[in-house]
Amino acid sequence: MLKTAIFDFDMTLVDSFKAIVIGLNKIAARFRLPEVSPAEVKPLLHADTRRMWTGLWGHYDEAWKTYFWESVSTRERDYLEPAPGAAELLQRLKGRGIGLGLATNRERPWKALTSVGLAPYYDTAVGALEVARVKPAPDMLLAALERLGAAPEGSVYVGDSVSDMAAAAAAGLRGGGVMDGSGLSREELLAAGAWQVRPTLNDLADLLG
Repeated sequence: MLKTAIFDFDMTLVDSFKAIVIGLNKIAARFRLPEVSPAEVKPLLHADTRRMWTGLWGHYDEAWKTYFWESVSTRERDYLEPAPGAAELLQRLKGRGIGLGLATNRERPWKALTSVGLAPYYDTAVGALEVARVKPAPDMLLAALERLGAAPEGSVYVGDSVSDMAAAAAAGLRGGGVMDGSGLSREELLAAGAWQVRPTLNDLADLLG
């Protein structure tokens, strides 16, 4: 019986790809870095900030992050699109007394949830700065379970990437894979450790119901 549902943010609850590419290129313009293309960003989409920016530009600078939070993040909401049916799904789960958590490689998870109006549904949110290791390590999923007072049994982690499913498997949770986020195949998500895979977030409703 399902007692706890934990979700990834980017490309699972929210289509954030356009927002991420635009934000990166605002940083690039400000600091005279090479502009990045969607094709360059996509393989790094689920990396934490340091790994993504190092992968794109060869190094990392704290000044970039300061600029992002002060000047770029305030407009990110303009380009974020919640997945169809996300709010309704969370509302149904909340109404049934299911504990809800977020586990994301973003550094400010509550800010992300608030920006798309989904924060009221959540009991806890864990981000990259709160754990020793980000996904695909299980640390943030285990932290979310601890905060929720929940066990891996009876819990599911919903995500769209190989790292999401690997983290779920490592933490002992069932992994619910969503194919339309990163565009991975059913076979790729299952090979990464997914318990079940569905085309969209809405299609996971039967597993969470």
